[in-house]
Amino acid sequence: MNQEERKLRSLIRKGIHIILERKNQQKNEEQRLRNVIHHLIREVKGTTKVADRVVHKNSGINELDTLLRDIINQIESAYKNLSSNDLQRKSFRYHFLVNFKNILAPINANRYAPDQQVSLAEQEDRAEVEVSIDDELEDDDINAPADPNKFIPLRPQDEEKAKEEVEKEEFVKVATENPDIQQGAAFAEKAFHKVESQIQTTYEDLIAPKDAAAFEDWGLTNLKLYFDMFEDEMSEDIGQEPTSPDYPPADQAQLEEVYEIN
Repeated sequence: MNQEERKLRSLIRKGIHIILERKNQQKNEEQRLRNVIHHLIREVKGTTKVADRVVHKNSGINELDTLLRDIINQIESAYKNLSSNDLQRKSFRYHFLVNFKNILAPINANRYAPDQQVSLAEQEDRAEVEVSIDDELEDDDINAPADPNKFIPLRPQDEEKAKEEVEKEEFVKVATENPDIQQGAAFAEKAFHKVESQIQTTYEDLIAPKDAAAFEDWGLTNLKLYFDMFEDEMSEDIGQEPTSPDYPPADQAQLEEVYEIN
C-alpha cells in the first residue's frame, strides 16, 4: 500500500467519522426535543389532571364524577408503581375491578329487597284459603333452608352484627402461586382499601335505582378506561435508548467492511 492510498483511506475514515458524529448529534438533539415535549405534556397533565366539571343528566354519574376526582390519583399512583412487568399491572386491574363490583353487591341486595310487609287486603285473601299442615310439609319453599344472604337486619343488635360482618369481609383474590399476580393483587388491595369507604358511601346515597345502576355501569367503564390510559402513559415514559459514543452503530460497521478500515 503506497502513501497516496494511505492518505485516501485516512481521509475516508475521517469523513465517515464526521458523518457519524453529525448523525449522533442529530439523534441526540431529537431525543432532547422528545424529552422536552414529554416533560411539557406531564406538566400539563399535572396541572389539569381532570377536565372541567361537566354536569350530566343523571345524578349517579354526577356522583361518580365527584368520586373519581377524589380517588383516581391514588389508584394511578399505586398502579404505576408496578413497573416490573405488565402481568403485575394486569393483576392489579383485575383485582381492583372485581372488588369494585363486589362491594356494591350487598348494597344492591338491601336496596332491591322485596317489601316484606303484606297489605291487609292480601292478609284477608290468604285467610280465606285453607291450607293443611300436610300441604305445608310438602312445600319446597317452606322446607328449604333460609338463604342467609337475604337476611334484613332490623333490630339494633342485628344491625351491629351485620356491620361487623361487612367489616370482616376480605379482599377477593385469585388463588395462585405466581408471584407477579400475587404482587399485583397486594398492591390493588392496598389501594382499594384507601378508597373503599368513599365508594360505598357514595353508592349508598343513590336511592333511585336508575341513578345507582348508572353509577355502577359508568364506574366500571371509567375505571377500565383509566387503567388503559395509565398503561399507555407508562409505555410513553419508557422512551428510546440513549446513544453512546463508545458504541458503534450498525451503519458504521457496514462502512468499515466496505472500505476495509481496521
